[in-house]
Amino acid sequence: YWAFSGCSSLTSVEIPNSVISIRNYAFWGCSSLTSVEIPNSVRSIGYSAFSNCNELESIIVDEENPVYDSREGCNAIIATLSNTLVVGCKSTIIPNSVASIGNYAFYECYSLTSVEIPNSVTSIGEAAFKYCSSLTSVEIPNSVTSIGNSAFDNCSGLTSITSYISADKLFEIESDVFKDFDKAKCTLYVPYGAQETYAATAGWNDFTNIVEMDAPTFDLTVSSAGYATLYLDYAVEIPEGVEVYTAQAIEGDRLMMDLVEDVLPANTGVLVKAPAGTYTFNYTETEVPEIADNLFSGSVTTKYVSVPSNKTAFVLSSVDGNVGMYLAKLTDGQFLNNSNKAYLLLSKDKLGISEDEVDTSIGGMQLSLRFDFNGSTGIDGVQTETSVQGAIYDLYGRKLQSAPTKGLYIINGKKVLVK
Repeated sequence: YWAFSGCSSLTSVEIPNSVISIRNYAFWGCSSLTSVEIPNSVRSIGYSAFSNCNELESIIVDEENPVYDSREGCNAIIATLSNTLVVGCKSTIIPNSVASIGNYAFYECYSLTSVEIPNSVTSIGEAAFKYCSSLTSVEIPNSVTSIGNSAFDNCSGLTSITSYISADKLFEIESDVFKDFDKAKCTLYVPYGAQETYAATAGWNDFTNIVEMDAPTFDLTVSSAGYATLYLDYAVEIPEGVEVYTAQAIEGDRLMMDLVEDVLPANTGVLVKAPAGTYTFNYTETEVPEIADNLFSGSVTTKYVSVPSNKTAFVLSSVDGNVGMYLAKLTDGQFLNNSNKAYLLLSKDKLGISEDEVDTSIGGMQLSLRFDFNGSTGIDGVQTETSVQGAIYDLYGRKLQSAPTKGLYIINGKKVLVK
């Protein structure tokens, strides 16, 4: 503990590959330290190990380290297994894959002027930004479900806090979360329609100036393929020229789609069909019933989705120009779903397949479901053949390795009856 604390003239340090632990406050107050590299031998890092290192701007973790990483050049130390950011600095860019900001992660980072918390983050730890006195504004995404004691204590430079936590998800916080700065000079911006809820909720009601933001909108970009998925936690009007569909059933390799008229209800995963372009979905207070039996799921935040062994996940993709819902590529039984995107999580019984039939031999994109908007698979005509050439797929989109027996198959993008 405190091994190099207060060594204000220390500009660089080489940590050898024999070091397995960096204890609490080990480099606290090394105010001239500009960079640090964590070797692959380090297995534990204590809290505030690099606090009050105000010139620190480069943090690199050896790629072979099994416990920590500095993914995407983020200039931070992240606990790999839990996706928790444990050490940050003034130049940290928090990756979208981070699930939590750990206790004391930016503690006494006096030179931190701005930070963007991605909507993958669900928790902000104790004293995570305490004494970040140069921080003038902060945005808290709707994904956050807990904020630890003293998280923004003594952030004396704060003039605005924007919370996207919706009224129905708002939680109480301790009074010291936003302690020891002038709240009369700091505006708390809250979601449309949530001002009364914030004003009545412990911790948040310490602010004297709570201002509602404008009604939300969402801009969705549709690629040249003509399709996208969408998931929002508020109801929106469907723009002109856009068709929105839920998925109601599966028949063979077809996903049976149902058109949504005028208003898309909140928390409803859908497929969007439209010419390439960007479309604005505007919030509406129009009350519409929930849509029953929709097979789509989704999330408003970027998150890892776990897939149980008895289920199969599908995501929107295009393979060889064929757009559909394709088998998601899993890592350790889960896949990354981007914010405001929909996906399918289907029982293998519903698909009529067994576990050994799920083929991921081409990067997890072989098993597929095709959209059926009006009772047609979208494949024109049925040809009858006695012999076939080229790649052959069954109606589940699985590539055959040998000559087919009699039956229906997909060959060169067409449905073919082999006799």
